[in-house]
Amino acid sequence: MRFNQLLFAASLLGCGNDTSPGMPIDAGAGSDAGSATGSACQTSVVASPGTVITTTGPVTGVLAGGVYAWKGIPYAAPPTGALRWQPPQPAACWTDALSTTTLGAECPQLGSDGSVEGDESCLTLNVWAPSNATNAPVMVFIHGGGNTQGSASDPVYDGSQLAANAQAVVVTIEYRLGALGFFANAALDAESPHQTSGNYGILDQIAALQWVKSNIAGFGGAPDHVLLIGESAGAQDTFIHVASPLSSGLFAAALAESGGSYNVTLAQNETAMQAVVNTVGCGSASDVAACMRAVPAATLAAIPSAVGPLDPGMRYVPSIDGYLLSSDVPSILLAGTQNAVPFIVGTNGDETSRMVPTVTTDTQYESAVDTLYGSGAGSALLALYPASSYASPQAALVAVTTDVTWTCPIRYDARLASAHQPIYRYHFTWSAPGAAAAYGAFHGIELPFVFDTFSAEGFTPSGSDSMLSSAMEGYFSSLAATGNPNSGAAIEWPAYDASTDPYLQLDTPIAAGSGLETTLCNALDKLEGR
Repeated sequence: MRFNQLLFAASLLGCGNDTSPGMPIDAGAGSDAGSATGSACQTSVVASPGTVITTTGPVTGVLAGGVYAWKGIPYAAPPTGALRWQPPQPAACWTDALSTTTLGAECPQLGSDGSVEGDESCLTLNVWAPSNATNAPVMVFIHGGGNTQGSASDPVYDGSQLAANAQAVVVTIEYRLGALGFFANAALDAESPHQTSGNYGILDQIAALQWVKSNIAGFGGAPDHVLLIGESAGAQDTFIHVASPLSSGLFAAALAESGGSYNVTLAQNETAMQAVVNTVGCGSASDVAACMRAVPAATLAAIPSAVGPLDPGMRYVPSIDGYLLSSDVPSILLAGTQNAVPFIVGTNGDETSRMVPTVTTDTQYESAVDTLYGSGAGSALLALYPASSYASPQAALVAVTTDVTWTCPIRYDARLASAHQPIYRYHFTWSAPGAAAAYGAFHGIELPFVFDTFSAEGFTPSGSDSMLSSAMEGYFSSLAATGNPNSGAAIEWPAYDASTDPYLQLDTPIAAGSGLETTLCNALDKLEGR
C-alpha cells in the first residue's frame, strides 16, 4: 500500500501504511512557449477530433463519456544510459499518429509487495479534455509518495471525471523518483554547467509544464490558465515551483494539498547519499558517475527509503542548489521573490493517523513523542499536547504529529506568502463511515474528492459526499480559470490573513472558519524558532 494512496478497503481492515547527453530542455525559460520541446516536428497528419498535432508529433486519443483521453504521451526522452542523472532531454519526433490508449510506465520504485516495479523509460504524461473544450482552464497534477513512490497511472488520479465535472483539461505526469530522480553527488556536479545535481525529478516536472505551455491549446486548454496541483510530496514540489525562477510563467495558480517546504542543502544531500554510492559498490570507483550509471535501475530502486515523514530509510528530497532554489522556500517567501500566483494551501485534520505507532497508555504516548522528537523537544511538546486533553493517547499522538509535520509549518509558509500573493487555506476534516472513521481525515483521504474517483477505491459516496467533491472541483476550476476560487461558490472561501488565520473547512457541510490551531501553532513556531 503506497503512502499517498487512499484505500478505503484497507482502512476498514486497519492497514497502516549515445555517449554524451544531447541539448537539455531549457529549464530557465518558462515563459518561452517554444523552449520546452524545441521547434515543431514535421508530419503529414492533419488535426481532427481526437487527433492533436504536438511539437513532437501527432497523438490520437479515445472519446468516452464526452471526454477525450490521451495517455502515455512522451514529454521528454527516456532518461536512460548516458541520460541518467541529466536534465530531461527533448523527446524524439514521430511522424505517424501515436495511439495513446495506454498509460505510460511508472518510474522505478518498490511496490507494495516489496518487489521493484516500473521502468526507467517513464517520462510521459496523460491528458483528459472535454470533447468541446476551447480555451478551458487546465489542471496539472503532481502525485505524491515521498518522491520515492507513486505514479500518475494510479486509478485514483484518472482525470476523466474531473475533466467532465469541472469542464477543464486535466494533466497528470510521471517524473523520476528515488535515487534515479534525486541522487546528488559531486561527480554529477562536475558534469553540470550549474555545478549542481540531485533535482532531476523536479526538472522533469518543469519539462512537463513546458510541454503543457507549448501544446495544451491543441487539446482545448488555455496555456495562460494552468493550475498546478500537488499532493503530499507533490505538494512540497509545488512549493518549489512557486519559489523557483525556473518555473516562472509555467502556471497561473497553484494548489498544495498536505505539503510544505524543504530546507536541505546540496551539500547535505550529497553527504547523505554517499550511502547510496557505498551500497551499490561504487564507493571506491575511480569514476563514480560511470559506475553509478552502470548500476541497474532496479538495484537503485530497491534501496530502502523513507516514504512518509516518520519512516526510516534513505530520504530523497530536492536540494537548495543555487540554481533551482537560491535558498530555502520560507526565506524566498519572506523576501517576496517567488512566483506570486494565487495559491491554495491546505491540510487534513488527522494527517498522521495511519503513520504513527499504536499507543494505548499515557506512558506509551510520552515514550513515542520522545522517540520521534528527542527527550528535550518531546518534553516541550508533551506540555503543549497533554494526553488528558484528548479522547485517547492515540488521538494525542495523531494531533501532535499532524501539527508538527503539517498544520503549523504550512500555516507558517502561508503567513509568509500572504504578504506577497493571494493565499487561500483549507482544512479537510471529512472521515469515512464505519470502522474507517477511527482514522479520521488521514493523509491523502481527499484525493477521490478532487478527482471524483470513489469507485477506484471501492467506495460509494453519499449525496453529501458527492456534493463536497463537486464543490471542491468547482473551487479549483474557478482558481484555474480566474485566479480566485470563489466564482459561483455557494460558500465564500476567505482570503488568508495572517492576523486571523481564516480557512475553509472542507467537510459535509462546508464552512468558513478562523483561528485554526492558532495558539498551538504560535507555540510550535516559537519552539522551532520560526
